[in-house]
Order: sequence, then structure tokens, then C-alpha cells
Amino acid sequence: MTLLADVGARTRCKDCDRTLKAARTSSAQEHDMPSRHPPEPAPPDTVIPLRVIGVAHGVLFLAAGPEHQELLNETAVEPATPLSVGGRRDGMVIRLDAARAEPLLVVQLDPRVTFRDGPYQVRLRRPLLRSATKPYAVESVEPAPQT
Repeated sequence: MTLLADVGARTRCKDCDRTLKAARTSSAQEHDMPSRHPPEPAPPDTVIPLRVIGVAHGVLFLAAGPEHQELLNETAVEPATPLSVGGRRDGMVIRLDAARAEPLLVVQLDPRVTFRDGPYQVRLRRPLLRSATKPYAVESVEPAPQT
């Protein structure tokens, strides 16, 4: 009967030794090599201007120009995407409709906030890996800076 401790103590044949060395070097090289598919670089700070086209029953409707339709077609809305005003979360983006002539973002306002009329903007980013069905995702909607 051979014990497990005895197996490691025995000398291996030259073929087994060669195979073991090859496996160890290839394993070490895999850990040193970068992955075959490098992550895509983050997009530049993509900001799309929006204008208010309506507000009713706590729902804010924002439209982008037709020149942004193609980019918004490639954009997903992930759960809990905020409408940020002055660092506060004043609502959540609930829908993006890019099939229209003027792409439309629908935002559910928090019932405690006061509606702010004026220009808004949407920031885009890379989507989360678990929901990467499109190349972009809405990071946030916020009032456009006053110029």
C-alpha cells in the first residue's frame, strides 16, 4: 500500500517532470499576462442638453434635440438613475424614449420637491456589467449650469 506522503517523495519519470514544469510555467505566464480583452476606456464626459416640454402629476418630461437621437438610441436607463438638483436627489429617470423625432426622458419627481423650470442636461457613462445591453447608460439628469 502506498501512502499519499510517499507519492510526493518518489522521483518522477523525466516525461512527468517535463509536463509538470511546462504546466507551472504556462500557469505563471497566465497570471503575469494582462487579460485578452482589455476593458473599454470610459467615454469622455458626454453631456446632452435637455429642455422641459411638460410637467404633470409629478412627472417631468424632458426633450433632447433630434441630433442626439442616435446616441440616445444606444443608451440604457438603469434602475434608480437620479435627477440631481444641488446635490439632492429630486427624482428618478423612469424612461428614455429615443424612437420619437425628439428623444424624450421621463422623470418621476419626488413629491416633496418644487419643480424647477429651465434647461437640464443628461450625463452618460458606461453601463454596469450586469446590465450592459447598450454601450451607454444614463448617469444622471441635472439642471444645466447657468452661463
